Amino acid sequence: MVTRRIASSFERLGSIHIRNCQKIIRLRSLNAKTDPASLAREVVDKCDLIHKSQLADVEQIIFYLKNRKDNAGSDIADNNSHHRSASLHRTSARTMHTSTTTATSTPTASEVSINNIDEYVELLYEDLSDRIRGSAMILQVARNPDNLEELEKNEACLSALSRVLREDWRKSLDLSTNIIYIFFCFSTYTKFHPVIVQYKIGSLCMDVVDYELRRYESMRHELDVRRNPGSSTPMSAKQSKEKLNRSSDDFLDIMNEEKPKEMEPPRRRIPELKQRPKSGNWSSFHGSMSSSLIKSQVLNTSYHEALSAGGTTPDSGISTNGDMKATSNEALDRNDPKVKKEEMDRLNKQLKVFAKKQEQLLRVAFYLLLNMAENVKLEEKMRRKNIVKMLVKALDRQNIDLLMLVTTFLKKLSIVGDNKDDMSELNIISKLPRLFQSGHTDLVQVTLKLVFNLSFDGTVRRKMIAAGYLPILVMFVNDEKHHGIAVKILYHMSLDDKVKGMFTHTECVQLATDAIILNLNVKVDLDLIALCINLSLNKRNAQIMVDGNRLHSLMDRAFKYQDSLLMKLLRNLSQHETLQPLFIDYVGDLARILTICDEEAFIVECLGILGNLSLADLDYSQILQNFELIPWIRSALAPGAKLDDLVLDTIVYLGTCANDELCALLFCRAKVVLSLIELLKAKQEDDEIVLQIIYVFQQILRHESTREYMIKETESPAYLIDLMHDKNAEIRKVCDYCLDIIAVSDSEWAKRIKLEKFRNHNSQWLCMVESLQDHDNEQDYADNEEDENELNTYLHSEYLDNCDLYNSTNTNKESEDNDSSINPASPAMSTYSRPVSSYRRSQDLDDLYNMTSSSKSQASSQGDNNYMFKSNKSLDVEGLHEGLHEELLVA
Repeated sequence: MVTRRIASSFERLGSIHIRNCQKIIRLRSLNAKTDPASLAREVVDKCDLIHKSQLADVEQIIFYLKNRKDNAGSDIADNNSHHRSASLHRTSARTMHTSTTTATSTPTASEVSINNIDEYVELLYEDLSDRIRGSAMILQVARNPDNLEELEKNEACLSALSRVLREDWRKSLDLSTNIIYIFFCFSTYTKFHPVIVQYKIGSLCMDVVDYELRRYESMRHELDVRRNPGSSTPMSAKQSKEKLNRSSDDFLDIMNEEKPKEMEPPRRRIPELKQRPKSGNWSSFHGSMSSSLIKSQVLNTSYHEALSAGGTTPDSGISTNGDMKATSNEALDRNDPKVKKEEMDRLNKQLKVFAKKQEQLLRVAFYLLLNMAENVKLEEKMRRKNIVKMLVKALDRQNIDLLMLVTTFLKKLSIVGDNKDDMSELNIISKLPRLFQSGHTDLVQVTLKLVFNLSFDGTVRRKMIAAGYLPILVMFVNDEKHHGIAVKILYHMSLDDKVKGMFTHTECVQLATDAIILNLNVKVDLDLIALCINLSLNKRNAQIMVDGNRLHSLMDRAFKYQDSLLMKLLRNLSQHETLQPLFIDYVGDLARILTICDEEAFIVECLGILGNLSLADLDYSQILQNFELIPWIRSALAPGAKLDDLVLDTIVYLGTCANDELCALLFCRAKVVLSLIELLKAKQEDDEIVLQIIYVFQQILRHESTREYMIKETESPAYLIDLMHDKNAEIRKVCDYCLDIIAVSDSEWAKRIKLEKFRNHNSQWLCMVESLQDHDNEQDYADNEEDENELNTYLHSEYLDNCDLYNSTNTNKESEDNDSSINPASPAMSTYSRPVSSYRRSQDLDDLYNMTSSSKSQASSQGDNNYMFKSNKSLDVEGLHEGLHEELLVA
């Protein structure tokens, strides 16, 4: 194969005018048998700079090169050998000149050119120092984005680089760093990712990273053993080598390392993630490269100069492995503490310098892998090769730039469940607090984002609490830069009931509440208000929120902006019995807003607060009359008229009001009970609404003045019997209480209830008896001589289906006696609380059987807001009783 160069001949083509540079086309298949016409067509097709109209000129030039005097009588192999020897001669002369002038010369961007790329590639076939120098020159070429497309087409260069990296990456950190950085430049643009995949650079990078991390751990272990000889048994050299790599000559300890550079490299060597363009279209980016990326490229130059300066003199200034070990052993033999201390200080210093140099390699490799992880399939391959474990190990390093990159990579991987589980198993939670204390704003921000991704898992959140994350995160609430992400994490932590109480030991509750009150915007930050809503469910947190007249400020802001979320916070506060008296002053405003506000979400929360205020001194009937809430309630209970949430909270409020006998009478006269029955028919599938409706029935049945109306004038007993067999345990429990009251008050319903309970309890037994009756017709189960109304020993299913429940001709005398005198301790006279449901917690129903038959004492008070307290003159009780009695007589 012969290489030919076309240089000045391009000017004869007429389409290219080049002064300071040349475009080189290599004709690798040119020989005496080459067809100039076909080769010319191939050149024109592959070269974008030559127009098809100049095909004849290209063919003429190729014909000239084929038949020129240099080719006459010369063999192809001889020319190739001569060219190689001349190239080696130039390289040797250049190397000697470099050695005499300066031992460490760094190639700069002005000294290298893509036109000399073949010379740089030839250096990769020389000794180690030349390979390092050649890779550094190619790196300078690759750092110019204009050269990437040309390098992509140079298969010889890329193949040589990948081969050298695969074979020699253990021999030199500088060589590995340079070559990986070259491919990192390609990884910056999605268009060139196939190049990295083709040469399997990603897999090589992971092997390099894994090896370097294990090598550093081995060095640290050896240093610890030398520092404390008696604490642990030191490993032999053979064991150390086997631990690091299966091959004995793969192991390199700190004594055998090349001398690292003395100067500290600049911190900004690699462009940040936000500066990396996402588009793979290089041609669109070519003409409009961002200034931030240009600045990052300028900042990167000093790093490569320092690497080349340190890489050209591997044996200057550092002792050999044998000399160092001999000195160390001699010092130990002498048992001189001063010598031992000096030896350890020197080794520590060398380890730190080596670690800094190694961290540059790790950073470039991780950054390349991060760019390639844009492809989900490649990211999955990285996960299978334990990329998470490598990144977690790298968190122990001290380099801020490396830590930022590693944390960013972990943040990206943490959105996958398997990666999150791996991080949890590797105990990443214990390594992150150190990063919070670094004082580096960007690093703290990235770490908080990683913690936020991990905090979605409940198990990880518990580990964070155990590791002391809560006070650290509360500290960031006052920091404007980290306020938003810190509040998000605290919100996730507040989801756990056990953690809510821990917030009382911090300043989070006060800070969050004050931030809501002092906010000048119309809407409060959603994350902040969500955090406060969760924390308000804890009694101690709720007490802190209302201290210092904060309740008044929260109420004013809620009514001013009609903020439904803020009113939800106040609703949670009103659930605590100790805080309910503080809301008495706002009952009038809450009742008034129901009829004038159009936002249903805000009305729902206001109804929720009114429904929570179960206060003995509050006159509910006067509130309903003064603010004309009865018509509004009936319209809200109409099926399909309002949202289910609004309907549900309205029913809850009715249950709270129905605890007052006057309100119960008012509901009966205003036909609110009938509206509830119609709603019960329409919402039979909604357990929550059904549960709250029958709770209202229970409250009304408790009062003697309204019990007869519920039994005789409504269909509520029949619906309660149907719901007695409901699947919901809470519904069955409340129904049983209501039916017990009805059974005690009415003997006819008592029979039916008794039969229904018997039938439900013995349904399986009845089915068995019915089946046996078909086989044994001779057995008589009915006693015809007994009274017709008396229950038989065995009941037929036909009797249960068609029994006369209203036959009162033979009523038992004992039941009449029981009706005439009701036991005060019976369920009819008992007091019941709201049932336990998913909507609202209630008290134990069994604790409310202690109410006597005496009516509740009514307290009177004077003041501006006298409508909020009970008064004997607020309603004419006797008038309500007479009116209800007249309605019953007319019916």
